[in-house]
Amino acid sequence: MKQQLKKITNLTINDILNKDIILPSVYFDKFNYHAKELEINLDDENFKKELNNIILEDLNTIENYMNIIMSSTIHLKENTKNATNAIINNDVDTLGDIYKKMLELEKEIKCLNSKLFLDDLTNSFNKKWLYTKFLDKNTSFQQNGICVLVDVIDYTYIQKEYGELLANNLLIFATKFINQKLKDENIDSKIVRYNENKFMIFLLIEEKENKKTIIDAILNLEHLLSNTTLKSNSGLFIKAKYEFKISSFEKAEESKEVFEKLLTHKKEE
Repeated sequence: MKQQLKKITNLTINDILNKDIILPSVYFDKFNYHAKELEINLDDENFKKELNNIILEDLNTIENYMNIIMSSTIHLKENTKNATNAIINNDVDTLGDIYKKMLELEKEIKCLNSKLFLDDLTNSFNKKWLYTKFLDKNTSFQQNGICVLVDVIDYTYIQKEYGELLANNLLIFATKFINQKLKDENIDSKIVRYNENKFMIFLLIEEKENKKTIIDAILNLEHLLSNTTLKSNSGLFIKAKYEFKISSFEKAEESKEVFEKLLTHKKEE
C-alpha cells in the first residue's frame, strides 16, 4: 500500500510541476484521478485503515528521529563540557574517552541522515535530499552542471509480468551500474530517485572541465546499460529499455524549468 501511495503522489506531483500556484483542490483532483487509474478506491474502509496505519508508522518514525536528535544534542553538550574540564586538568585519558564518544555520535548522525535522505530501495538520494540539500532555498541550482534523466522504460511491464521483486532488482542493478561506470570514468555524480522508475543524475562541472567529454561519457553509459542482459535467479533473461535525457543547468537557474524540460520534452541531441 505504501508503494502505491508513493506512486500516486509522484504521478500527481509530475502533473502539477509546471504550475506556479498549486491549490489544494487541484492537487486532490489529480491525486484522485491517478488513484482511479491505478484502481484504488479512496473511500474503501480497508484502504482508509491501511492509510491510518501508514500515517501512524510515519509519525512514530519522526518521533524516533526527534529523540535521536535530542539525545545527540544532550551528549554533545555533555562531551563539550567534559572536554573543557579535561583540557584544563590535562586529563589525557578523559579526552580519549570523549573522542570515542564523539565518533559514536558522528556515526549516529550519519545513520540518521541516511534514513532521511536516501531511497530505501536503491540507496540513491531521494527528493528530500534534492530539495533540501542540493538545491537552494528557492529550489535553484547552486552550481553549474548537467542533469541526466534516466527513464527505466520497461519497469512497469516487468512489474506486471514478472512481479515487483524482479522489477525492483532491475532498479537496484541500474543505479549500481551507473554509479560504478561513472566512478570508473572519475566523474563525480549524485543520483536521485525522482519517482518510481525515473532517476536524475547530477554532475557538477567546473569551468576547467570539458563538458563535451562528460556528455560523451553519459551517452556511452546509456549504450552500455541498454545492451546489458540480466539473468534472474529463476533463469529469466531480461534486456530492459532505458532512455537518457540530458540538460545543462547554470548556477541560480530555477530547477523547475530544467526538470520540466526533461520530463516533458524529447531528449536533446
